[in-house]
Amino acid sequence: MLVALLAVMVTLAFAQVVLRHFGLGLLWGETVLKQLVLWTGFLGAALAAASEKHFAWEAAHVGAPERLKPWLRLTANLAGAAITAVLLKASWTYFVDDRANPSELLAIGGVVVQSWVAAAGIPAGFGLVLVHMLFKTADAAAEAAGK
Repeated sequence: MLVALLAVMVTLAFAQVVLRHFGLGLLWGETVLKQLVLWTGFLGAALAAASEKHFAWEAAHVGAPERLKPWLRLTANLAGAAITAVLLKASWTYFVDDRANPSELLAIGGVVVQSWVAAAGIPAGFGLVLVHMLFKTADAAAEAAGK
């Protein structure tokens, strides 16, 4: 999915550059690119959370005694999950407010895309990251408990 999103972003950006050379352009191109960058970022963050490749995980392990590493990993995962849960709640509130008071994000031909459609990617992204973090927290808890 990340590769597909990246391909669409590169193609759309290239099309914008070429069209601008001829004095044309896609009015909705910049808006779509911004949203795709946001969604791609969330997918990348979810993949990083799934493989514990965030910088916080590395900092918890570097130089620590072996007996403390499982507990540091658990602490880092709990903190990350808690922060992500707070961000998920805030993004959900933003999404609900945006849906209650919709505005037009872009129009392509006769199709109008409301802003809440793009905003739905924010809580979805945080939700996906949170799910991965909760799984890693459970793994870390089992490791710290010696199982």
